[in-house]
Parts: sequence; structure tokens; C-alpha cells
Amino acid sequence: MKNIREIENIIKYKFKNIELLDSALKHTSFDNKKNNDFERLEFLGDRVLGLVITDILYENYKNESEGDLAKRLAVLVSGDILLKISKDLRIHNFIKVGAKVNFNGHNNKSILSDAMEALIGAVFLDSNYNIAREFIVNIWQDHIKNYKKPPKDSKSILQEWAASHNYDNPIYLDYNKTGEDHNPSFSVKLKLDKFPIVSGKGNSKKDAEMDAAKNIMNLIEEEK
Repeated sequence: MKNIREIENIIKYKFKNIELLDSALKHTSFDNKKNNDFERLEFLGDRVLGLVITDILYENYKNESEGDLAKRLAVLVSGDILLKISKDLRIHNFIKVGAKVNFNGHNNKSILSDAMEALIGAVFLDSNYNIAREFIVNIWQDHIKNYKKPPKDSKSILQEWAASHNYDNPIYLDYNKTGEDHNPSFSVKLKLDKFPIVSGKGNSKKDAEMDAAKNIMNLIEEEK
């Protein structure tokens, strides 16, 4: 485990209160005592990230509708983007997890995306909104610029494809949740007309639905 002070050079922010950084990198599973600090920082960071990205999108895309802004927001705060940024910042080299947690390094989407949000929460508490905003902008700016047009998620793409081919709306059913509260896993099945039922998995119901929609679109492509 590397010294957590090293990550300050990577994220380009020096903490006044190093305990906040330590808490952001100490997963709930790390010790036997109930550790609420990580979850509370994650909760805070999630809200700060959402507000900052919303603020940026509102400023930068003055002619877009609420619906298009919402599509951009959904992608930019998604688990996939959080995971990618966590990998770029090498958070997997610094986070502490419990011995019983199956932490497969830089590929653990749930833990690393949660840790990224906890880190944002820690920066916000250690500073203020404007500094936290600058911190997020510096890290997210390339991802924001990547989308010249409002992105479409896999559910939206599937919905539009089904409508254009005169199929009924996709049906998501048989939701299931497994795993610990701090590291849940969701699964769902997706039924679309004549096609075989497919399943999807994710760290939230929404992610599982997205995965299922992507899987059935892949199946449709294979059958062409």
C-alpha cells in the first residue's frame, strides 16, 4: 500500500486535513468497527459531483433542452466514467479494503467509483465549493468535451430501435440484488418481442438495465 500523501501529487490537491483523505481511501469493509466516514463522504461527493457537472453543463450548453442536459449528466456521473477516472488517478494503489472483500484491483467498478465520490466529498469538506468545482473540472474536462452532441445511453438506443422496427417496448423484469450493502450487485432480465431473454448486471438497477440493453443490442447485431 502506497503512502496516501503520494496521491496528492496525482490529483493535484494538497489536503489541510489529511484525515479526510485517509477516510476517503478507507473502504467501509476495512476494519471490524462500523466505519461510516467512507459512506458519508461518498454520499456527499455524489451530490457535489452532480451539482458541479450540472452547473458546468448549464453554463456550456445554453441552447440545449433539459432532456439533453440530463443525458449528458447521466453519462458524466455514471459508474463507467467514475471507474475510468479512478483508474487514471490510480486510486486502486491507495484504497484500503477488508480482507474478506474480493477486490480485484483496478477492475472493481463499485469500490473504485465509490472511492472517487468519497474523494470528491473529502476535497469539498477540506476546502469549499469553488475549489471542489475546480478540482472536478480539471479531472472531468476531457470527458465533457468528448460529447459534441448529447449522448444516448443503451436503454434509449434500444427503445428507439424497437419503436422504429414496430416492436413493443422492452420489458425489464426479475430484478435481483446480491452482495453486501457496501458492495451490492444487481441483475435484471430483459424481454423484447421475439428475441431471447437476456440478462444484465451492474452496481445499481440502472446499470443492470443498461447492461441488459447493451447485451440485447449486441445480440441483434449478431443476427443481422
